[in-house]
Amino acid sequence: MAKSRIGGSETRLLSAAGIAAVCLLVAFLFLGVLPKEDPRVSTVRQIFFDISSPLIEIAGTPGRALTNTRHYFQELETAHNRNRVLEAQNIELRQRISELTRAEVLMQQYRKLLDLPNEPGLELINAAVIADVNSPFVHTIVTKGGRRQGIKPGQAVMGPNGLIGRVISSGASSARVLLLTDFNSHIPVVALSSDVQAILSGTNRPQPELQFLPRQADLKNGDLLVTSGRGGQIPMGLPVALVTRNEDDGNSDSGGDGGGDGDGAIAIQLLDDLARLNFVRIVKSQEVEAPPAEIQLSPTQRAQR
Repeated sequence: MAKSRIGGSETRLLSAAGIAAVCLLVAFLFLGVLPKEDPRVSTVRQIFFDISSPLIEIAGTPGRALTNTRHYFQELETAHNRNRVLEAQNIELRQRISELTRAEVLMQQYRKLLDLPNEPGLELINAAVIADVNSPFVHTIVTKGGRRQGIKPGQAVMGPNGLIGRVISSGASSARVLLLTDFNSHIPVVALSSDVQAILSGTNRPQPELQFLPRQADLKNGDLLVTSGRGGQIPMGLPVALVTRNEDDGNSDSGGDGGGDGDGAIAIQLLDDLARLNFVRIVKSQEVEAPPAEIQLSPTQRAQR
């Protein structure tokens, strides 16, 4: 008796499967015979989607869960890698802070020994770039802020990372800045590693060049150039550019009166992209009292002295 019941259940299952298969076959034939533009096809298709969409959503739940789990572990690995990078940078910053603290203490001791006056602090004026008047022959920008904010010609202008130029004219509420790439720009600079001094001159190209560089100057790849303070208007120590050398070129040529040590042609890489400036910082120059005018003596007075 048990065997007959089991056999009857299997027969009923097979019969149900067969009926479902026949219904599906008839439905496909029905859809194939009817034209695609027939509204009945669209109705049947929509009914089929309405019936199958919950099943499809349920069937896709495990796949979405696996995808979300995979994304979670990928983000976890990315966060772990970033954490390691940040830890390494944090250690490096701590070391640099220690070195700067030690250098500051030593500098104070040296100033006491040499009785040197303290350098005045830098006062910065934030200004937005409102116009870019670059051309093949002129490289300048116009900033918001002028004489009312204390902006005067000759003051240094900083970008996010370093010096980008100097103010050449200022109005009541705007100022014009000559960029380092302009042919008329000449900034005294010094290399930190070797104390080599030169003039950074614009060439109307993306990279300026060093002029009046000593022929035996020992400039290395990656040396930082800062302002030397010669002239009095631009403060000393403002970062300007990095020295890069083309190792493929054995003839070192700075493009000016200087040379090099033969390790490759000297190129200058500015610290900021001058074509993407939105905000700048203008360094207010400290007023320097002019020396008294030289007294003109007559030939008789010079002979008596």
